[in-house]
Amino acid sequence: MSRTTILPGTLPGAFAAATLAACSPYAPDLGETPYLCRTAEPRCPDNYTCMDDGSRALCVAPGAMAPDAATDAPSFPCAMDGTLEPNDLVSEAYQTDVGTGAPLRLFGPISICPEGDKDHYQINITSMNRAIEVITSWDAGSPVSCALLNPAGAAIGTGSPMGTNAIRACVANLPVSAYYAVAFSPKGLLNNYRIELKIVDNCL
Repeated sequence: MSRTTILPGTLPGAFAAATLAACSPYAPDLGETPYLCRTAEPRCPDNYTCMDDGSRALCVAPGAMAPDAATDAPSFPCAMDGTLEPNDLVSEAYQTDVGTGAPLRLFGPISICPEGDKDHYQINITSMNRAIEVITSWDAGSPVSCALLNPAGAAIGTGSPMGTNAIRACVANLPVSAYYAVAFSPKGLLNNYRIELKIVDNCL
């Protein structure tokens, strides 16, 4: 998909033309390509949402992909996971209800984006000697691996390949506590992925 580069503080031609021609500063049909949000309200056209990818505030159409913020792959269609972010650190882990309200959750498509991104998810063991299983999967491109961390953030289980385009980490006999699953690219590259978080009896 073609992407348009817009310098910070500028508006695309359609925006500028609409500003001069009508009361609204926005063209009526902008397509799915995101634009930089304005600093004043309304920040985006009707039906567009202003989303911050960590380096830019972008206007994104419903269901559209935001362009990657990295400079070496500006056209990579990173899946939007703004509702889960920020979750780059253990202290920022997305609080799931796995273990407290649901035995499993599946999230995706979400993204490792920008390069070097890590996504953390909290999982809770509420009864003794249960196991946590984490599975990452992707359709194509660079692998997205996973690991399981203890309450202090230290790795207690690392992912191993399971079939094509999937990696699994599982740790059994865990005491009651909060644990963390982390998804990441071993090569630090961009990709979209899905992650399954599950409480199980064992790791067979």
